[in-house]
Amino acid sequence: MMSTHNLADYERERESFSWGDIYAEADWDAPGRMNIAHEVCDRHAEATPERTALRYAGTNGEREDVTFADLAERSNRFANLLEGEGIERGDRVFTFMPRVPAHFVSLIGTLKRGATFGGVNERFGPDGISYRLADCDAKAILTTTGNRDVVERALADVPSVETVIVVDHGNGDDGTGGRRDGDVAYDEAMAAAGAEYETAETSGEDDALLYYTSGTTGLAKGVLHKHRWVAGVAATQRFAVDLRPGEDLYWSSGDLGWLVGPINTLGAWFWGTSQFTYEGEFEPEAWADLLDEFPVTVLFSVPTAYRMLREHESVLEGVDSDLRHALSIGEPLSAGVVEWGEEALGVTILDTYGQTETGNMIISNYPTMEVRPGSMGKPLPGIEATVVDPETGEPLEPGETGEIAQRGDYPCFFAGYWDQPEQTADCFVNDWYLSGDLGHLDADGYFWFEGRADDVILSAGYRIGPFEVESSLGEHPAVAEGAVVPKPDDQRGNIVKAYVVLSEGAEATEETTEDIKRHVREELAAHEYPREIEFVSELPKTITGKIRRTELRDRTESAAD
Repeated sequence: MMSTHNLADYERERESFSWGDIYAEADWDAPGRMNIAHEVCDRHAEATPERTALRYAGTNGEREDVTFADLAERSNRFANLLEGEGIERGDRVFTFMPRVPAHFVSLIGTLKRGATFGGVNERFGPDGISYRLADCDAKAILTTTGNRDVVERALADVPSVETVIVVDHGNGDDGTGGRRDGDVAYDEAMAAAGAEYETAETSGEDDALLYYTSGTTGLAKGVLHKHRWVAGVAATQRFAVDLRPGEDLYWSSGDLGWLVGPINTLGAWFWGTSQFTYEGEFEPEAWADLLDEFPVTVLFSVPTAYRMLREHESVLEGVDSDLRHALSIGEPLSAGVVEWGEEALGVTILDTYGQTETGNMIISNYPTMEVRPGSMGKPLPGIEATVVDPETGEPLEPGETGEIAQRGDYPCFFAGYWDQPEQTADCFVNDWYLSGDLGHLDADGYFWFEGRADDVILSAGYRIGPFEVESSLGEHPAVAEGAVVPKPDDQRGNIVKAYVVLSEGAEATEETTEDIKRHVREELAAHEYPREIEFVSELPKTITGKIRRTELRDRTESAAD
């Protein structure tokens, strides 16, 4: 393994960086003439056809390696399949399926056709699928026999979908094997489709990806990204993920049903890096076995996975891991998890930050930069970000709490919300895009997350961000996970209430309660410790693993009435 990193000097790279340097890696005149599928697949199929693009592990022991040459041919067939079904340039093609090779093939093939790709995570039910497809008048959906019954219920309210392509994977809940009359059988259609396809000649400003994101209010909004987007994610994969083409096997646990999946998949393939994917959901013992079986060198996952590995770290005993690098996204990592990673995994887990709208991890910790546990890090080279007053858009001084904001014409930034120009405009103040996330900068330019704007707890005149308290809770040996919300209080307006999942072997006693309170009060601050603790078996979470504090707030307020 090489000992050097792609980002040797952060400050020097910030000063000298040009997006043109990323475009120069590509074959085409970007962004004037650019197609993501060519950049991430076909040019590697020409240069390194036998290099592995994807290593797949199924839940029932299935194993398959897909080379870049394989990926190019299969995606050509899928593009031909779409064309044969009448899918035109710009039409929306969605997927609702697990992390299997056909899913990745459909992503590349859709982009080759010049259509717009969107994913829906398998945890959504019929209503979630239906809303997304109907909102953008989707024309086609790719799913599996195992998911076909859910899709059928969803499509009852989506007349725009004319094509349903079904991969033979799993059985439908109705016992019919999944397919319906009129469905396109994926295997048969792919075998009949041509192996050659001329990739659509798109520009960097043509539509490429459409992913829906849920905010704090209103229905989910479709976030649109253009073909130029790939240059932005390529920069992150180079500098933060530190990929080494031809050497690394990269495991990003993100699903193609969320934008983080294409961010890591297409950003890695831009550089020709081999990827690993596992069909199943997170389970500590299974992950430990996979790290032992496959030479994964870079791991990108979510805090929940790392916390659960920490809770069940005995599964790592005897694992012969090749990890040299690990990253996290979704929620900030506590200092304790970072320190655990160094001891148990032999790597410093680097926190990253981004949103569907920013299209990328725009703030990160980097392997050659000092890591301050609990910090989100610093902006990616080429990205202008700071903390602003959300009312005026004026940048704030170090230590002052405001909204994390970005501005500038960088490739991965979203083009707008689908058919919602007013909501798009509402995100901006004084040319700054407001993230809705609260944070502050320290004197050295590191970003520190404090919570969502609607998550801040006001108690006795103090503004308390939940993350600091939750991080401190997580350092107590009896706490596996914790979340804090405000509880109405006559004297203080609100007090901090904690919901705590106990570690294995810990008991929900009064002594445990008082010890946890004392720990936070002494280690963090006297005004921030939880004055009330409730032990629970699990915390409510979104389908991406983020804590649903809104649900906990509602529960707390209802109990207080």
